[in-house]
Amino acid sequence: MNRLTLRHRLLLLTLLPSTLIAIALVAYFTYSGIRTLEGELRTKGLATVRYLAPISEYGIIAGQFDNLHGLAQATVQETGVKAAVIVNQKGRTIAVSGHVSLAAEDLRRSLNEPLQVGETEHWVAFGAPVRRSVGESDVLFEPLTDSKALPAETIGHVFVEFDKTEVANKQRQLMLRGLMIVLSGLLILAALAIAMADNLARPVMRLVQAIHGMSSGRLNTRVPATSSGEIGVLENGFNEMAAHIEEVHFSMQSRIEEATAQLAFQARHDALTGLFNRREFEHRLEKALAAVHAGGEEFTVLFVDLDRFKQVNDNCGYLAGDELLRQIALLFQGRLREEDTLARLGGDEFSILLANCSGRRASQVAEDICNLATNYRFIWQDKVFALGASVGLTTVNRKVRHINEVLAAGDAACHRAKESGRNRVCEVHAAQRSDHRQDSSNWASRIANALAENRLLVEALPLRSLQRGSDKYLVELTARLNEPGQPTVALAALSDAAERYDLAPAIDQHLIETAIAALSRARQREKELYCLVPLSRASIGKRQTIDFITHSLNRRNLSGNRLCFVFSEDTLTLLTSHAMEFASQMRTLGCQIGLDDFGGGLSSFSHLRTISPSYVKLSRSLTRELGGNRASTALLRAVQEITSDQKINTIADGVDDLETLEQLQSLGINFAEGKAIAPSEPFDVWLEGAVMRLAWRDETLKNPDAG
Repeated sequence: MNRLTLRHRLLLLTLLPSTLIAIALVAYFTYSGIRTLEGELRTKGLATVRYLAPISEYGIIAGQFDNLHGLAQATVQETGVKAAVIVNQKGRTIAVSGHVSLAAEDLRRSLNEPLQVGETEHWVAFGAPVRRSVGESDVLFEPLTDSKALPAETIGHVFVEFDKTEVANKQRQLMLRGLMIVLSGLLILAALAIAMADNLARPVMRLVQAIHGMSSGRLNTRVPATSSGEIGVLENGFNEMAAHIEEVHFSMQSRIEEATAQLAFQARHDALTGLFNRREFEHRLEKALAAVHAGGEEFTVLFVDLDRFKQVNDNCGYLAGDELLRQIALLFQGRLREEDTLARLGGDEFSILLANCSGRRASQVAEDICNLATNYRFIWQDKVFALGASVGLTTVNRKVRHINEVLAAGDAACHRAKESGRNRVCEVHAAQRSDHRQDSSNWASRIANALAENRLLVEALPLRSLQRGSDKYLVELTARLNEPGQPTVALAALSDAAERYDLAPAIDQHLIETAIAALSRARQREKELYCLVPLSRASIGKRQTIDFITHSLNRRNLSGNRLCFVFSEDTLTLLTSHAMEFASQMRTLGCQIGLDDFGGGLSSFSHLRTISPSYVKLSRSLTRELGGNRASTALLRAVQEITSDQKINTIADGVDDLETLEQLQSLGINFAEGKAIAPSEPFDVWLEGAVMRLAWRDETLKNPDAG
């Protein structure tokens, strides 16, 4: 039953009750018709014998057997009469016509009234008594014996047999007509039922097919809304629902496509800067390496690590750090070609794939990236930060077999640039890279061991006066970490790691102690030695630094007038109150103050009033393009005029050629340091050679007998 379709159910529901009712009605009326025919035959038979009995009376009484025989023949002529028999009082047949089927016993029966005397499948017989009639004349001649009338005398019987064949034929015809009526009615009813079922089922089947189409993904499926009533409401409702589902599907599909595209973009790009991420960079690096092995041109990979990025995060928060990374990304992107790939590997580390670029061109791009980072100033609220970049360069050729070699070589080159003093470019070939690199988590023990084992090499950076001769010696102290079997680490890189583990004050105290000891020796030889000592941000913010300087000077009975402490503008910007307090305390001791990386920020000139320094080390961004950039020359001239008016000495850092030295001298710069002046060398060696030995020679020339 559950497997029947709606059409079949409607047909079954319509035809079954109608068929049963029709059969019942036809059967009832057919049966009634058959009974009626039988009743009519019985009525006719009784009527015939009733009619035949009175008219046979005279013939029986008078013995006119011919008349009786004629009556019998006349009766047989009647429709359906099979035979007619007239018997006398004794049951003897006196007239007969037709083929009699009644037995002799039936003919001798005494009947009191007309009735049916026999019946078989093919015939039925009726009989009636023939009675003598009593007339009035008879009454007159007969004596009255009783007041009541005497019963009439039976003088014979009449029997009539009827053939049932005609009745059976009529009954058969009646049944056939009933069946025909039933069949005709059922056919008409079936046609009507089929039409009604189709009329009801067709729109429902259209709805079912439409639903199957929708479930198969054909969302544009619709049904003709041609029906009325509830089916029409369903058709219109389905079309509206389908249209809404199609609209929602397309909207959802569009959203899915957008989300998929966004996920694909996020999988390949850095969420913060929008640059390619490490995964996509390595994928492109693999493709580029495969192209080189297939005969393509060599390419170069740059690894860029921002300098002093941690200061921005520590002092202004991660929002400032994120904004800095976004701006740096735009800055680097503007220098590169469309075919180059710039990616952010994580944190403040970037990587650049220079397609079809190697040799001098790649080195120039690396220098440009380094200069962009150096000249860039990040402004956040009221703070200005000078940054820089350590750039590692590695060239990829057919000798490189896997990108891990490229990544390791670039990382080693970037690390070497960081340890060499930051803000520079270092190159390491994949085949020449070092297989061992100290983990940054080991910096604390490395620095502590270096201080304990005296492996922190203090170096001298001599300064020369550019304006007039002077007998005084001006030198800046710096330091390098010297470990067996490892490249030396410059002070700039060393300070970053030392500040992370709170060891920067220990390095600063080592430099201070070295400088004060040298000043004590120079005083003994009556030489004017002036030492510039760089201090980290951690030392500026601690009271212990002031106490250590005070104790060291008092222990050697020295005045601090030949000792100058130098710290960067960043430190002054971030620790203004601490820096001002430190400067005030140093001036109480007679010490001088110097500012490093001066002129690179917007607030440089305000610092001159805040801290009143004796020396300012000019930012390399002012002196790097001195020859070919009029703006740099004009800015440097303005800086020199302002500092000169306030009697502040200017120092040019990193002067490596004589041409730049001459230009600085013409602009009025007071001091210079760099390869054009003297190379850096161990401080003890420089002190013995440049100060102590010359002092001994001067004393020998004054007192020959002392030798």
